[in-house]
Amino acid sequence: MLKIYHAKNTRSVRVVWLCEELGIPYELKTLNFSPDDLQSAEYLAVHPLGKVPAIDDDGLVLNESGAILQYLLEKHGNGRLEPKPGSAGRGQYLHWFHFAEATMMVPIGNIAQHSFIRPEDKRIPQVAAESVESTKKMLGILEKELQGKDFICGKEFTAADIMLGYDLLLCKMFGLLSDDLANTGAYFGRLASRPGFQKATA
Repeated sequence: MLKIYHAKNTRSVRVVWLCEELGIPYELKTLNFSPDDLQSAEYLAVHPLGKVPAIDDDGLVLNESGAILQYLLEKHGNGRLEPKPGSAGRGQYLHWFHFAEATMMVPIGNIAQHSFIRPEDKRIPQVAAESVESTKKMLGILEKELQGKDFICGKEFTAADIMLGYDLLLCKMFGLLSDDLANTGAYFGRLASRPGFQKATA
């Protein structure tokens, strides 16, 4: 059975959420977000950087959240949660799927590192402040994109929403989903109401 190595409020939320949406059976290996668990010799044998997520699918170990989602979609999706390759909506889907991690998560990750995760003497307030401004700019882009849309690619929920939904979870936790982001706030509300999201973030 698929094993998912998971810690609360980390990128592993994406993996659990996708499995819930697709009905993929899995065994959850829950870790504490602490060096005792993530830097243990046992876990470093699974993920050499001591980060989450990681999966073990009958001996195949993967630890990039976007790659894991694409792998599971190809293996279990049967065309669900993504436009067909070559279809009109495929390019937009791929854009937002990868925007979530490659672009938007960079400043969000810096906020986390320099506001919460690193020891206080290792935090750089300027990096945190600049990252807040960068994240707000990205949220402004989403706000415009979501005008008149239920989900990032239109009316249908896709795996790109899972990728972005995790970003917005952190934005919500960091107090960045302000009232003036009406479209984005409503969008996150739709995502957060899904049973798969609730299971992944419990």
